Amino acid sequence: MKSIRCSRAQRNDDGGRNDEGFTLVEILISIVLVGILSAVVVVGIGNLTSKGSSSACAASLDAAKAGAVVFYSTNGNKFPDTLQAMTTTSPETLTLPSGVALDKTGMSATGSGWTLTMTASKSGNAPTFACS
Repeated sequence: MKSIRCSRAQRNDDGGRNDEGFTLVEILISIVLVGILSAVVVVGIGNLTSKGSSSACAASLDAAKAGAVVFYSTNGNKFPDTLQAMTTTSPETLTLPSGVALDKTGMSATGSGWTLTMTASKSGNAPTFACS
């Protein structure tokens, strides 16, 4: 009856060496490499999320500017006083993306990681918009 060994290097029937399995060093190196690759992926995903938030704010900023022009032309050459005025008029001149909420004053809209703020002009000029 043959005995079973749990070592990596075993002798086969003809006296040669029979290598089976992995050493502890090889397993540890593999674990370290997987950890390094995981860290690189996590950092890359974090940068994409940040870029996505700034792109969403920029798109909402452009939409608000265009909505203010449409509001002006459809409401007797008068610019809107608030973002809320642009979302509730008929026709609706600004449609906010899902998940974006207006504050109580109607002057700012907050999305995931960004805020669009409108400042109305006192002299009847076009309002200004800013992302943060």
